[in-house]
Amino acid sequence: MSLGLGGRLSLAFAALVAVTALSVGAGSSLATDRQVSAELDRSLTQRAAEIADGRRSPPEPRQAVTEPPAPADAPDVSVQLLSGDGEVTSTVGVELPVEGADAEEAATGGAPTVRTVTADGAQLRMVTMHLPGGGAVQVATSLDDSADLLGVLRSRITVIALGMATFAGVLGWLLAQRITRPLRSLTDAVDAVAETQDLSVDVPTGRDEIGRLGRGFDRCLGALERSRQVQTRMMQDAAHELRTPLTSISANIDWLRRADDLDPAQRASALDSVRRELDGLNTAVGEIVELAFDGSAQGDLGRVDVAEVVTSAVEEFAERTGRRVTIEVEPTPVLGDAPALTRAVRNLLSNADKYSPPELPIDVLLRDGRVWVSDGGPGIPIEDRGRVGDRFYRLARDRGAPGSGLGLAIVSSVAELHGGALEVTEAPGGGARVGFGVDGAR
Repeated sequence: MSLGLGGRLSLAFAALVAVTALSVGAGSSLATDRQVSAELDRSLTQRAAEIADGRRSPPEPRQAVTEPPAPADAPDVSVQLLSGDGEVTSTVGVELPVEGADAEEAATGGAPTVRTVTADGAQLRMVTMHLPGGGAVQVATSLDDSADLLGVLRSRITVIALGMATFAGVLGWLLAQRITRPLRSLTDAVDAVAETQDLSVDVPTGRDEIGRLGRGFDRCLGALERSRQVQTRMMQDAAHELRTPLTSISANIDWLRRADDLDPAQRASALDSVRRELDGLNTAVGEIVELAFDGSAQGDLGRVDVAEVVTSAVEEFAERTGRRVTIEVEPTPVLGDAPALTRAVRNLLSNADKYSPPELPIDVLLRDGRVWVSDGGPGIPIEDRGRVGDRFYRLARDRGAPGSGLGLAIVSSVAELHGGALEVTEAPGGGARVGFGVDGAR
């Protein structure tokens, strides 16, 4: 069974506190051990110096080892005198070992030696100090009390560390539960979306990082929901718009199959009607595909001069249609998608060609980051200008004419991709003036 985030955090808190407490305890124990050893060495050296200076009575010569210590000596120490040649002359307490360094200290003097020795099965801390008249005095005390003190200290440190770790674990679990509550709620929301595909779930938000994550996820859900709604409307509109030509094509084909005695002119007229409907259907399908890609995917953005895009599209349009086009452009470098911008300009030109009388020119202007295409047609009524960029929207006067109502919707989508919007006004000499802006043009 795997632990959740709260459990892992509580264990991490407990481990961190335990390691910290044990580290501090180990440092304290080591410092205490050194302090106790230093204090013990200082006390033994002071006792030996008092005996050497005559401020404390030394043991009586040839005193038996088994006799109790002299009244001048505390019962917690052993004192032993050495002659100049290193022989033991008297001892109070435990008989202390005499080694080469002790004999040399008795014979020649020098700095006192302090070390740990073993005597009578116990560890003792012993100092050997030269006497002014020759010989040396050895003073030693048992290390059992120091060891007991340090053992108690270590035990207490261990108990305190375990107690602190337990407390930290419980406190960490409570804090982790409180801290991760929004994250658990966000996880539940994600699981709910994955299982039910319902994008309207409640997402927890706040001011911290988890709250920011929740707000970001909520924005993503909102964008997905809007995209789903747009796709649904687009499919419904597409189905509605495609149903009419498909019905017409089906009716003509059925009529042709039943009418065996049609004269060639009638048959040719029916076939021409089918061809027109198929051409319109093909155009509508192509525009739907273009619109879907422009609205859902962003092409390779790069440095593009909109003036070059407009000039190329105008030249291609004029060569294909033979129409007269006036063009005025200025350099407009942007970060954009050149193919998408070309599609938008072509759609504006095709729309102008559709409504403008053949004898009148189409005017193209690129200035201040805006592309404008003006025609000499009937224009667009004010009440329709805000909707001509909607998918499949067509003016009342155009609903019987060929077209899908997606041309300006594609222009609007490309404009949004580049941080602009579709704009519709009246041309200076009458007619429609349709264009779009490009954000970042400079």
